[in-house]
Amino acid sequence: MELFSAKEQPAEIMVVDDLESNQRLLAKMIESMGYIAVPALSGAEAIEQIGRKLPQLFLLDITMPDMSGFELCEILKNNPFTKEIPVIFISASDRSEDKVTGFYLGGVDFITKPFVLEEVTARIRMHLKMYEMQQSLELYNRHLNKLVNEQIKQIEEQKKNVLYALAKITESSSNISENHLENIRKNCKTLAQAMQFSPIFEKKISNSFLENIEIVSPLHDIGKIAIPTDVLNKPGKLTAEEMKMVKGHTITGAKILTEIYAGTEKNEFIQMAIDVARYHHEKWDGTGYPDGLCKEQIPLSARIVAVLECYDTLTGKRCYKPEISPEKSMAIMEEEVGKSFDPDIFDVFRRVQKRMVINQNYDF
Repeated sequence: MELFSAKEQPAEIMVVDDLESNQRLLAKMIESMGYIAVPALSGAEAIEQIGRKLPQLFLLDITMPDMSGFELCEILKNNPFTKEIPVIFISASDRSEDKVTGFYLGGVDFITKPFVLEEVTARIRMHLKMYEMQQSLELYNRHLNKLVNEQIKQIEEQKKNVLYALAKITESSSNISENHLENIRKNCKTLAQAMQFSPIFEKKISNSFLENIEIVSPLHDIGKIAIPTDVLNKPGKLTAEEMKMVKGHTITGAKILTEIYAGTEKNEFIQMAIDVARYHHEKWDGTGYPDGLCKEQIPLSARIVAVLECYDTLTGKRCYKPEISPEKSMAIMEEEVGKSFDPDIFDVFRRVQKRMVINQNYDF
């Protein structure tokens, strides 16, 4: 892929030299190659012209009265729009010190006076070709990165779809109220949005946090897929062994998520999903499971899900209990503030509780 060609779009070469005789001579050579010479008699004039249109190569005289070629080169290399454009220095001197300085500042070559057409032609064509190849490579890399990122995004979406399918299987195999997962998703987002307006949480809940908790919250009970259906749907009191099995869903869920995302670079979404699955049954006072974490040792996302999971469980029908009104559910939960629930989160929840959805129909 060519970014410019001698036939369709001739390369523009800026010649910065305070001597008009040098300008004319170099312009004639450049035009004989099929390129366009853009003259500038000083560094200031060159900078002014660059603001209107960028050339594909610079020829800079080292010795000029107001701004040397070295000084101009340094300005060009510090500008993101011109730093990649090749710079060739022109000089009557062949001193090695000048060459070292020029290369150090980012120059790619030197042309010494008096100018020889064959040498000027060879050096300009070579560096223009290299610049063209570099630009083509960068364009190709950007295109490739876009394709790779699209593939990664597609794979991530497929993984999420698999997780949601597993979560839905768990929901359908359990005798729980309809739309439990969708209720959790919507309510977690509503509560987290309200928490953004609290001085306690405003710096902790970013827009990405909101997006992630809406996605991962329905996965909180994904580990229950490993629990036998008869245990999940048992109407009576569970045995000690059965209760141990049920409590193990937190560790199982975290393990499932960890294995699905094995080999994937850790990010906020993955970590939040694992945190929610493992820690949503931890309690503020440290009496929860599986790790007995307390207070802010429990990830914020899991503390949020804990409140909404409990609310939806209370207001919804279960095999072991009937539906409970929102008012009675709130009264029960109030008794657990500072025990099961983070008091600050619950304070926000209390203010927005009437906006919570329960037992409504959604397309998940």
